[in-house]
Amino acid sequence: MRSYSLPKIFYISPILFIFLISQSLVAKTGKEPLPKVKTKISKKRKARVEQENTLTSNESNLEFQETVLTSMGFGKGLSFETVDKQNFLNMRVRFQERATETLRSEEGEKPKDEFELQTRRARLVFSGNFLGKFWQYYIQLSFSNLDMEEDRPVPLRDASLSYTRFNNANIKIGQMKVPFNRQRFISDGLQEFVDRTVANEELNLDRDVGVLVSSTNLFGWNCLGYSAGIFGGDGRNRTSNASGALTSGKLTYYPLGTFADNGEPDLEHTEKPKLSISIAGANNRNTNRELSTHGDTYQFARFDYTHTGAEFLFQWKGFSASGEYMTRKANSPFEEKVIVSQTLTEYSRSVKGGFFQVGYLFKNNLGLALRYSEYKPWGKTDPKLTFSRERGVALSYYLKDHNLKFQADYAYLEGGYVDNIGSHRIRAQIQVFL
Repeated sequence: MRSYSLPKIFYISPILFIFLISQSLVAKTGKEPLPKVKTKISKKRKARVEQENTLTSNESNLEFQETVLTSMGFGKGLSFETVDKQNFLNMRVRFQERATETLRSEEGEKPKDEFELQTRRARLVFSGNFLGKFWQYYIQLSFSNLDMEEDRPVPLRDASLSYTRFNNANIKIGQMKVPFNRQRFISDGLQEFVDRTVANEELNLDRDVGVLVSSTNLFGWNCLGYSAGIFGGDGRNRTSNASGALTSGKLTYYPLGTFADNGEPDLEHTEKPKLSISIAGANNRNTNRELSTHGDTYQFARFDYTHTGAEFLFQWKGFSASGEYMTRKANSPFEEKVIVSQTLTEYSRSVKGGFFQVGYLFKNNLGLALRYSEYKPWGKTDPKLTFSRERGVALSYYLKDHNLKFQADYAYLEGGYVDNIGSHRIRAQIQVFL
């Protein structure tokens, strides 16, 4: 049943009625009514009040402008900062629009040509500091379907608070990326290819809730960095009533001096070469996730996973090279449970793999990169798990560094990733980071 609001004339009718009666009385007596004089006085008073309110509002605006400075720019987002620089807020938006065409081959069937257009990622980021520069926060929300887990479509990706006063022990608490392998830890927006490798999809540790202690320049030696943390082990936006935890540690050596990690390509054409070598390890006890902190959730099985990794990064005068080797080993290949006279089996996933990648950025901001990546089962594990291999080439054009770039890549995929036959995949993508 539709509802209707009363016409505006309904509310002003009594006023009009009173006004008409008063005018009728004036016409009969031939005298000016006293209320008209009061109306003039009321208007003057109203004007004076409005003037005072305007002055007060202007004073409030000036006070606000003296307290908060605002800046905005492409690739820098929208920022607010108090004059005393004790509080700062930066807001940024990032999205990736992607087209993918795959010629997929499956055993016993004709090749299938698949094409799709998608908003691969759509992110909103809030970051800054409060009560001085040492208290920092970072919040990231995602709004693309592919950015969320199918069984739990929650937009929250990151929500962390950091205390950075101690150079040798920066403390971070909240939901964050587990610092295990570099390609997963750096942003997907800083890649030379359209997206990460098949080895990363299988072996990374993604996000979790916990506490992390780290340093990018331990003891000021200009050659060491580390991170050590303890996490829930269930992944992002999840809780579990079972005991268990994920512990992780990583050590990075900088033979040529420490540097800020700005992504895979050498956009700055650095005159001094950069080199980092890292080793990492993690142990996730009693997890019910197929890939340790992400992937499918088991119905009843729980496993202990041990993770190891080694990696390197080299950049110099536009040239870049990086590589990773990772393993994940379960304490048991499977678990069984009898349900209604039927024995059910759930398998763990023990895997090892990695990638190697090289790239070069020309002076005209055109980048070229080559990649090889694979993973394969390790020891006794899920019998359905087979190898997966990726060989690819990428072309990128950086209009405004990573803030505005076009990328395209081609890959030939083999193994379990495409049911053992082989597949050709072409992707094109534009990224905008406001």
